[in-house]
Amino acid sequence: MADQTPSPTLPLDTSVEAEYEDGYVHSETELGDRSLYVEGNTFTDILHGHPCEEHGPMVRFSCFYLNQRYDIDWTVLPASARPIRFRHGFSTMDTGTGEIVESGWSGIDFGFQYNDEDGSNQQEVLKVRDPVHGHHAPPVE
Repeated sequence: MADQTPSPTLPLDTSVEAEYEDGYVHSETELGDRSLYVEGNTFTDILHGHPCEEHGPMVRFSCFYLNQRYDIDWTVLPASARPIRFRHGFSTMDTGTGEIVESGWSGIDFGFQYNDEDGSNQQEVLKVRDPVHGHHAPPVE
């Protein structure tokens, strides 16, 4: 499924990027999570194929998390394939003051989905979790 590629300069955790046939890379981090095509965000651009008209078909879909880049070779998937990226977050609250003292990302689900010739949903999802925050902690007493 997804290849892991260490990268010396990584985009923000949980961000995505897509590379297209002409070499253009549509990067969530570089674009500040803003769409270049419609009102919305960068993932929406990728999901709806907005860069394809200008740059050709998507050839790589990547997600970044915990100092790793996870790649999917999009060229081997059916034309109807859609990217998946779900972000999981956490926050820790001081029960005495009600203030949030820590928050961040605790993991990602990353992959693809498509319907096969029979109309059945096919998907492959890699679940990556932060070893410290990637689970639900018991309540603090």
